[in-house]
Amino acid sequence: MYRRALEVEWPPLQRIHGDLHLGQVLQVPGQGWVLLDFEGEPLRPMPERTRHDLSMRDVAGMLRSFDYVAGSIRLDDPERSPDAARAWARDARDAFVAGYAGTTGSDLDPRHPLLAALELDKAVYEAIYEARNRPTWVAIPLRAIARLVERPAAVV
Repeated sequence: MYRRALEVEWPPLQRIHGDLHLGQVLQVPGQGWVLLDFEGEPLRPMPERTRHDLSMRDVAGMLRSFDYVAGSIRLDDPERSPDAARAWARDARDAFVAGYAGTTGSDLDPRHPLLAALELDKAVYEAIYEARNRPTWVAIPLRAIARLVERPAAVV
């Protein structure tokens, strides 16, 4: 997968959020969705957090966040069919990518090799984090890693 990402053209680097997920956004009446907390990933050193990066890294972070919603529902309510949560995550991913592409004017394909590689990178980071801090949640990123390695173009 990483090799495929190296074979495509990369967009220019820019300032990014660095830790974008659903916990970093609020829907504000009259303003729409507002992004919060631009300090980046708190476990990384400040010079690394302010360095320019690929905007797709933030897209990958948000895609992982939708997957976390579906995964947390599976953990909280194992009797519930996971199909509805997966369908919600798939729809949320599609809507986010379409909204991002429409707002930025980019033609972002959710199966883009670079986006898939960045999502895998985030899932690997999450697996390490969860193993250290919330071992009962490690299944969420591990499922994503398996899915992304097996079928990089597939969504939830």
